[in-house]
Amino acid sequence: MIFKNKLFNGILWVFTDTFLVGSFQFIALILLARWLGPKDFGLIGMIAIFIEIGKSVTDSGLSNSLIRTKAADNSDYSTVFFMNIFMSIIIYLISFFSAPFVANFYNEPILVDLIRFYCLIFIIIGFSTVQLAILTKKMNFRRITMINSPAIFLGVIIGLYLGYNGFGVWSIIWMYLTIETFKSIFFWLFSSWKPCFVFSTVKFQYHFNFGYKLMLSQIISTMFRNIYNVLIGKNFSSQTLGYFERSRQLCEYPSAALTTIISKVSYPFLSEIQDNKVFLEKTYKDLIKISFFVISPLMLSTAAIAKPLFLILLGDEWVPAVVFFQILSLSMMLYPIHAFNLNILKVSGRSDLFLKLEIIKKVIAGITIVIAFQFGVLGLVWSSVFTSFAALSVNMFFSSKVVNYPVLSQLKDLSLTLILSLITAVLMYYFSQTLLNTNLIVQLLLSYTFGAVFYIGVNYINKKSPLHLTLNLLKKQNR
Repeated sequence: MIFKNKLFNGILWVFTDTFLVGSFQFIALILLARWLGPKDFGLIGMIAIFIEIGKSVTDSGLSNSLIRTKAADNSDYSTVFFMNIFMSIIIYLISFFSAPFVANFYNEPILVDLIRFYCLIFIIIGFSTVQLAILTKKMNFRRITMINSPAIFLGVIIGLYLGYNGFGVWSIIWMYLTIETFKSIFFWLFSSWKPCFVFSTVKFQYHFNFGYKLMLSQIISTMFRNIYNVLIGKNFSSQTLGYFERSRQLCEYPSAALTTIISKVSYPFLSEIQDNKVFLEKTYKDLIKISFFVISPLMLSTAAIAKPLFLILLGDEWVPAVVFFQILSLSMMLYPIHAFNLNILKVSGRSDLFLKLEIIKKVIAGITIVIAFQFGVLGLVWSSVFTSFAALSVNMFFSSKVVNYPVLSQLKDLSLTLILSLITAVLMYYFSQTLLNTNLIVQLLLSYTFGAVFYIGVNYINKKSPLHLTLNLLKKQNR
């Protein structure tokens, strides 16, 4: 019961941080999209791959190793801290001098200054990675939320002020940098840990031997995830990339938010119970069922009524992005399941399998992208759906080698939820068509209400539904 209470409290605080606090940033990006337009977001999309790879290399997977190491001490933390600072400076210098080549590749001169300024984020994040890892290890998500809240609020205020006053794409970059700067400051102010002047080569080798495989996996995953930005930005207009990038960000918000909650909470929690194999397997299965029960209908139903949603949030200028959003929703609904499958490999110390399956998945993705590119930008977007489903099967296969949860059992547990979610989405679409002459906000509210009543009602009737699993967990928590 103590373990379940820690899990529930962790989910509660990470939910608050991701959805409630993170909604400030989400709303800010919606307002900036209305003020700036697709081209400015296209410029951000062009350099997204460099930012994400830089973040992965800066940490080198070392924080994940700290979280799963039960006997980590100050020597471990200080060694990782100084390594992160060193790597962040190296990566920034590489980014600084490579900026002109990136700008020439896209034929966008402004990217030189954007990259050189934006990439300061590597050094900023490097100063607080260990503090965040320690709090995550202790599952002190309340403290993390209390630190993130004012940082995001201040960054959003600055970003909106600059966007409203005509600073264009710079307003987005200033917002992100300000948020991370205040986060680092607050982590230093409100964290009990401070580095000592210790660097242990033995500790470094221990953490690096585990972490470098995760780092390589993350780099490979980031490259393929952002290859769509590179291909669209190079071969189509920055406006087209803006449509794709903004629709992906909107689509990612619920999916990535749930994935973030799952990753942040389940990894330290499952690491803590890794020696209790029976409890580990049961918890793993329950969390997969519950997460898919939530994300599947949310993504599919939102895709069904995406056009009025875009008209309300972004305006007429962004309507061409609707089709991108609808296609990507099919891909994004699987992200939380991917996160669970990968977390169980990390918990079990199988970073070798983590890297191996990442290579297999990207070989599949590479072949798919080459073929899909022949069918234009929509072909590329559809390829992300195929690769997501292919990646799911690979992840399930490898995770089943670690826990007793065969692929067919996983598919069986998820299939009913998927079918019911599809039916709900189709009914919502046709229901919304009967409301075309009503106010857009009314149309959305009535459609979502109809879908929620249908989906929850059918699941309530089915006693084996994940809904009842969720309700039982909540009842136990309240006792």
